[in-house]
Amino acid sequence: PGHVQLLPPQNVTLLSKDFAMILTWAPGEGSPPDVTYTVRYESQDRLEKWIKVPHCKNISRTFCNLTCALSNFYVKVQARVKAIWGQFQSPWVKSQLKDYYSDVELAPPVLILDVRENFIHVSASFPLPTCVENLTWKYELNLWEAGSEDKVSE
Repeated sequence: PGHVQLLPPQNVTLLSKDFAMILTWAPGEGSPPDVTYTVRYESQDRLEKWIKVPHCKNISRTFCNLTCALSNFYVKVQARVKAIWGQFQSPWVKSQLKDYYSDVELAPPVLILDVRENFIHVSASFPLPTCVENLTWKYELNLWEAGSEDKVSE
């Protein structure tokens, strides 16, 4: 009888993007189409204590949003994922350690402009995950006349 080996997920990457902490991966080579995945994470203040992520157990998608599962946003975290197919399980694959705040990649804010005669009202907002505490934002605004190289910072 042939031995079935379930290869582990590949390209396991932990991202801190727009204040969401997301683990992504690709299926292992030759994975069956109905393979599922389970994710756990650990934080740097409690290493080797892998915490279950209830909404990322036996999932078919290849990402897991860990943001609202994290118990502490101020320590580095690491995640791991394994593939499951029937009675077979792959080895766990770990991500790198990531810092929620210092490693964050930010998209530009959403700007709404209200232009009237000789004033411009600019409203800037940034969508945050629901479980993230309110953050204080400071924006730098540059204005210039179309076609001009002269920029004015506000």
